[in-house]
Amino acid sequence: MRVLTFLVLLPMAAVLPATRALAQTLTPTVITPLATSLNETSGLLLSGGTLWTQLDSGNPHRLYQVDTITGVVLREVELANAANADWEDIDTDGDQVFVGDVGNNAGDRTDLRFYRFPLDSLLDPGVESVLADTIRFAYADQVDFTSAPNATNFDCEAFVAVDDSLFLFTKNWIDGRTVLYALSATPGDHLAERRDTLDTQGLVTGASRDPLTGAIALVGYTNGLFVPFVWALSDYPGHAFFDGSAVRHALTLAFVQMEAIAWRGPGSVFLSNEQSPFSAARLWQLELDMPTAVAGWAAAPMRVFPNPTTGILHMVDVPAGTVVLLFDATGRPAAALRTAPSELDLSSLSDGIYQLVIQGSVRVDRMAVLVAR
Repeated sequence: MRVLTFLVLLPMAAVLPATRALAQTLTPTVITPLATSLNETSGLLLSGGTLWTQLDSGNPHRLYQVDTITGVVLREVELANAANADWEDIDTDGDQVFVGDVGNNAGDRTDLRFYRFPLDSLLDPGVESVLADTIRFAYADQVDFTSAPNATNFDCEAFVAVDDSLFLFTKNWIDGRTVLYALSATPGDHLAERRDTLDTQGLVTGASRDPLTGAIALVGYTNGLFVPFVWALSDYPGHAFFDGSAVRHALTLAFVQMEAIAWRGPGSVFLSNEQSPFSAARLWQLELDMPTAVAGWAAAPMRVFPNPTTGILHMVDVPAGTVVLLFDATGRPAAALRTAPSELDLSSLSDGIYQLVIQGSVRVDRMAVLVAR
């Protein structure tokens, strides 16, 4: 939600438990200004080599594919049966896309919800509109719904979709922390159950989980001077995201309303900020010193053969439940037929080099495949 205030606050004391450390200040790199139609960008999703964003309250109920070089809009997909009360983040579990209508700046909403639709809809360039399922929820511990603009701990702009659940990271206006809540990722009515709290020393506005390592990055800014920060969460057990390594990086910026984050690759994230009187809406890149592999997982990618291929491509040791995608040289989805859990039929494709993406719950393998006859 667009909120630009100028209350200058004294810095909070930097006293954190051992695993909640302060790290060096980092400098993000501007990639490009965003198209003016994306001035209110509030979430980012990178999937299948394409970057998507959505806008927050009062904007169309659409998702926008963004050119990561020029910042222009390449494609739009409408959620035909949805409404944009305050869309604040977007994520995927590898099968479904989730759009979080979770902005709650005054803490008085009783219509919080997520919209859910198949990821294949975004990967198919011919799709312009989708019908979405609805996941309605309330916070299990919220009993007071009195309107309190910029003075509530039940606002939220960040979440990740992991396994069969949605995990929310609140934007706490009162105490500058974030609370982790969890709820079912299935359509229907649910309660978001409180799990844990992290002293983020600022307002959390976006979250993203690296499918390769499981690391989670949170982005936000301080209340008052709008100094952006990124939290890097890794080496945690299960879904206890705050019980591992938690490192806070301040960014060398001020008066920048950083709103969204998405993993770009190992140790690298995309960021985007809303337009404000001090800053145009822009797409950024930030490098993080993060683990590049998950303990217990082989470093080598899954094998495919024959490569080059004239038709059937065999994939070795592909776990059940993985998403297998193929893209042509321009980054567009290619029409490959998965004839068996470990086979792709590429016989209908033109000769050329394609990118094969095998996306599991904790890792992603990418490799070039040559079709030649």
